[in-house]
Amino acid sequence: MKRRVFVMLIILLFATACGKEKTEEEKIAEAIKSVIQTENSKKEANTTEDKLFEINNFITNDIWNKGFVDVQWYITNGTSSTGGELDIDFTMERLDKAVAKKNEYDVYFESLSDEKYTSIKQVWDKLSGEIDRLHEQLKNRPPVANDKDADFQLGKFKQYREAFDDEVDNLRKQ
Repeated sequence: MKRRVFVMLIILLFATACGKEKTEEEKIAEAIKSVIQTENSKKEANTTEDKLFEINNFITNDIWNKGFVDVQWYITNGTSSTGGELDIDFTMERLDKAVAKKNEYDVYFESLSDEKYTSIKQVWDKLSGEIDRLHEQLKNRPPVANDKDADFQLGKFKQYREAFDDEVDNLRKQ
């Protein structure tokens, strides 16, 4: 893309230096400008989808992998999800920060007004609410290793996360 723009700019400079009449070169230069503007418009149009992809990665990595999965393994087995030692206080601190960042994404979703985002916003509302519910549950009853009485269920979270992932993929394909 950079090389194509560079070549187009050289043609544009050449065309503007060769006189005042619209030559073939100037016509080509105008066409090139149009292509560049179209490319820039496409980049701007993808901004929302790129942000949704970023949010999806954040949910998968920070909330799911480094948060709820490790906490659930700790409660069930006394280890991290990979079987290693786990500093549960540190994990909870990181989860607290991730949930605070998720709250910023809540505001972002409220700002999406285009109808094509209606479905993903509905899924986000469920996913975000479930994250808040699970986080609050952990705050009210801090995780304890090998706690057979704990009731930390991730089924709905998984369902909503997978639906969110599908929605992001569908929007990126459009």
